[in-house]
Amino acid sequence: MIPRQAGRSQAKAGFGLRSCLLVILVTLALFYIFMRGLGAFLITGDTLKKGDAVVALGGGGDWRVEEAVRLIEEKWAMNLILTEPGEINPGEGLASRFFRETAIEYGLSPNAIIVTDGVQRSTHDEAEAVLALMQKHNFKSVIVVTDPFHTQRTRMIFREVFDESGRTVRVHPVPSHWYRSGTWFFSREGWGNTVREYGKMVGFWLGLYKTLD
Repeated sequence: MIPRQAGRSQAKAGFGLRSCLLVILVTLALFYIFMRGLGAFLITGDTLKKGDAVVALGGGGDWRVEEAVRLIEEKWAMNLILTEPGEINPGEGLASRFFRETAIEYGLSPNAIIVTDGVQRSTHDEAEAVLALMQKHNFKSVIVVTDPFHTQRTRMIFREVFDESGRTVRVHPVPSHWYRSGTWFFSREGWGNTVREYGKMVGFWLGLYKTLD
């Protein structure tokens, strides 16, 4: 027979352990919800409607170009606009040449590819270059393809640049991209992109976005 005092001690110990586990679970759940919310805020997208061209923003590897070509193949637009980030690595030539060749490898006609004039060092530069090209070719609307974590800031900048231009811009995240709101914090790359993007977003709110890539 277990003494009454010993039984009470065991009950208290069990209650304490359960309470500790509950606190840990609640903390983990709140952490997950918070991290997921941080990632989800960066990801946005507009309802797709047919446009004159799909824009694959410079950088980001093949993801953006591949998705842009897919949209053109599905008849969302007829043309591909490539922005020019310059040389990704010294001595390798302009990045637009690589992205142009990639688009052709994915099956797009060379005649459907247009590259913006000059070199764009920031998302703001890209927005201005795309608008200038649209005015030159009398395009009225474009679909801008970029990485999921880059879509929120891209939309903010493009809409500001396109304001009062009479042109329409829709932002579209790459659906097959590795970045997900619920998993980004499990990788170093996810942390790096998220922290940088929030830093650049603060720069946008402070009016420094013209100098941020």
